[in-house]
Amino acid sequence: MELLPVALLAVAFAAKAIANPNAVRDVFSGTQAFLVTLGIAAGWLVLWLVVLPRLVANTWMRAGILLAVALALVFALVLPTFVDTKVVEALPRAPSSAGRPTAPDAEDPQPAVDPAPIEPVAFATGAFGGLEHDARGNAVLYERPDGSFFVGLEAFDIEPGPDYHVYVVPGADRGEPGDNGVYLDALRGNQGTQYYDVPIGTDVRAGTWTVLVWCRAFAVGIANATPV
Repeated sequence: MELLPVALLAVAFAAKAIANPNAVRDVFSGTQAFLVTLGIAAGWLVLWLVVLPRLVANTWMRAGILLAVALALVFALVLPTFVDTKVVEALPRAPSSAGRPTAPDAEDPQPAVDPAPIEPVAFATGAFGGLEHDARGNAVLYERPDGSFFVGLEAFDIEPGPDYHVYVVPGADRGEPGDNGVYLDALRGNQGTQYYDVPIGTDVRAGTWTVLVWCRAFAVGIANATPV
């Protein structure tokens, strides 16, 4: 009975390897990815062969615990490889003035209507390239009228996976955040068009910057673009 969770994990990770060979390459591409994978495998074996036999006498209960752990691993590490998440957002626009239309006065019976929202300015664009993964689309740097910046990931499509995050990193074609990468947010979807605010104080007009999608769990780069 305890072999059922083991079989579930074996089938799930085999399917992941077949569907996404790049995920297998990730395991051997860096120290953290290898250590995380090794730690998960070692933790599973210790739980299965050492901890549970000492703490839980009932075979069915041990099998149930192992099955719950196996399902958690499948949902966290395997399922994201097969599920595309498409998020399409509208371009953020700044209102030209606050408030609703003003009431008409005696001389002008028509209410005053605010002008159209002010468009942000796109000042740099770069095509996404995969870092040992499939990727396409564009990264666009925008500036708002108030001088703040945001990044657009537009019409992009990258391989799905777990724990993806978005950074801007000084320099061209950077493959990892390093010590000076600026964190934007968790990636909301691996497909579509999305916009991420750049923290105040980071001037992406100054110099060259890389927009990086980074897998934090395994410390591997997924895709990047250098807008120019």
